[in-house]
Amino acid sequence: MSEQTTNWLPPVDPPQPKPRQVPLWAPFAALLGSVIVISLIAAVVFALLHANDPSIKADDPPVSLTLVLTGVQDAAFVFAAWVTVNLALGSVSRLDFGLLRVQRIWPAVGWAVLVLIGFYLITFLLSLIDKPDDQQLVKDVKGEDSFGLLAGYFVLICLIAPFVEEFFFRGFIYTVLWKRLGPIVGAVITGAVFGLGHAPAPWVSLVALAAFGFGLCLLYWRTESIVPGMALHALNNSITFGAIKDLDPAAFVGVVCLSVGTVTAVGAAISARRTPVAT
Repeated sequence: MSEQTTNWLPPVDPPQPKPRQVPLWAPFAALLGSVIVISLIAAVVFALLHANDPSIKADDPPVSLTLVLTGVQDAAFVFAAWVTVNLALGSVSRLDFGLLRVQRIWPAVGWAVLVLIGFYLITFLLSLIDKPDDQQLVKDVKGEDSFGLLAGYFVLICLIAPFVEEFFFRGFIYTVLWKRLGPIVGAVITGAVFGLGHAPAPWVSLVALAAFGFGLCLLYWRTESIVPGMALHALNNSITFGAIKDLDPAAFVGVVCLSVGTVTAVGAAISARRTPVAT
């Protein structure tokens, strides 16, 4: 009788394995590892160049070398993020980094405007407390007259940095923290890391950048895509670049449009399309 009763029981599904997740510590390990690797590369390069030309100093490198090493650093960040996610999840998808096309454009624009206004307001209020000196990068760009080197600065600051920093800090670090700690706590931590990542700089600048990083996380959270953050980042950087060089209005507008347009187009092109919801 017990055997017959048992045969009528519904089958029990085997326990499903938990979906794999990127560990909380992994993004910070990737960040530290990237910094160590690029520091070692820079040390070796400077040692070789100094051996060939003693006038080359590590504390005053040629601008061209700085630009090249910055490009290498950006590549290292992207590679570290990709490798970390691939090792943790066993595969990599564009969705793992928030590379998703935006469907509702105007709400995304509205959120971006709010983030930018908030950043400028916080920057202004902080300047009332302590007006910081220009960062070294600002001094370098301001004092540079070579068109070729200025073009290199423009590419790094206005085109590459918005993509790489949004991919690494928002698409990688914030995505992991958001899923594990929630959107607000994840944004606070990611914003702090983003601000500290721009050290050495005056504390006022670091706090302002941390606030900007926090706002960019919220923009990603509300739009579910890092592409609006890339566009906003490009807008801010290109405005700063144009202001530093005191460009005439036509050149200023051209720099901003080229930066925002290129970054947005590339970000959208490499992003996944949203899957239509079945009805």
